[in-house]
Amino acid sequence: MSNLTIGKISPTNKSQKANDFLGEEMHDDTVEKLIHKDAMHQLEWDLKNKFDFSDILSDALMKRIRLFLEENNSDDLGVGQIPYWGVHINEPSGKPLDDMKKCRVLLTFYHPDDHKLLREQGIKSLRQSKIMRMTMEAKDHGVLLTQEDLSLLLCCTVRTIRNDIRELRATEMDVPTRGQIKDIGKGVSHKAKIVEEYLKGYEYSEIRRRTHHSDGSIDRYIRDFSRVVYLTSKDEDLLKIRQVTCLSERLILEYQGLYETFSRKSSPRMNELLSRPSVDLKKRSPGVVE
Repeated sequence: MSNLTIGKISPTNKSQKANDFLGEEMHDDTVEKLIHKDAMHQLEWDLKNKFDFSDILSDALMKRIRLFLEENNSDDLGVGQIPYWGVHINEPSGKPLDDMKKCRVLLTFYHPDDHKLLREQGIKSLRQSKIMRMTMEAKDHGVLLTQEDLSLLLCCTVRTIRNDIRELRATEMDVPTRGQIKDIGKGVSHKAKIVEEYLKGYEYSEIRRRTHHSDGSIDRYIRDFSRVVYLTSKDEDLLKIRQVTCLSERLILEYQGLYETFSRKSSPRMNELLSRPSVDLKKRSPGVVE
């Protein structure tokens, strides 16, 4: 008996062609169903059908929502970092808060050195260290935190934050809050201040007591300063130094200012740094929190 044929499709290729045909039809239908189950599609449908938004307005809103979600995903968080929204550094004082531009910034809420600082100097020193760290991180990315922001982040009263900032500034440490920058302008970063203390001859124990920073943090700042000094001595331009060190332009300029000042003074510590046989110029990984 001959093999049965259907629609001129032979038994040898009938199954493949039928599957190909049905697969295309089912694929389009399946995709359409999946689209209708998507959360963003449901939101768009709600805007048009429950709130009577026009197609043009709905499309514009959906584009803005998608952009917002892309800009605020959590994939870019490093170890110990949290996202936070603050007022942009260029916003003037006296402007209504609702009218001010806000930006998202990543703040290092936890750093591995925090354990040692807590154990050696206590909760107050740890809190003050976090105040300096987060205000500088925010400022470096175009955001100025307020005392109220810090109060929320560190779970304490605004009065406590105000007292901490007063104590830090009494030791000439810069704490760039919105009130300070808009009232009296820019100050020197705490990193540059710590390096300056080191160049003046202070020992680590004294720098720890005065700045509430751990030995590990002090080491990093001095190491970064050494890299800037080395590259500056080789007449590298600012762009190259930024690329190699991953430091902000402002901090590099502060370090270069210290290099110039203490070179003129023939500082023993500066001479010691300059006499070191080699400097680690390895770029920092962007995901590593310094």
